[in-house]
Amino acid sequence: MKLIDKDAVVVKIKHHIKEETHSYFCKCLLSEIDTLEVKEVDLENEINDWYNTMGIPVTTDALKETACHFFELGLKVNQKGE
Repeated sequence: MKLIDKDAVVVKIKHHIKEETHSYFCKCLLSEIDTLEVKEVDLENEINDWYNTMGIPVTTDALKETACHFFELGLKVNQKGE
């Protein structure tokens, strides 16, 4: 799974609106994108907090890989449920 930068998508759509390429469609799409909630997580900080709480000797890289795997799995399951 690949994540995209919401701001980059908005810039691209605004360019198409400015060029009047499919302007109405782009404005509708832009309106929908504006409703999307973007959540950011400081994974390094979360790992450090969890590690300090649990005291389990696991490398940060291994925890990052595991966290990313289950984050992506959660997104896939959520998408299938919609």
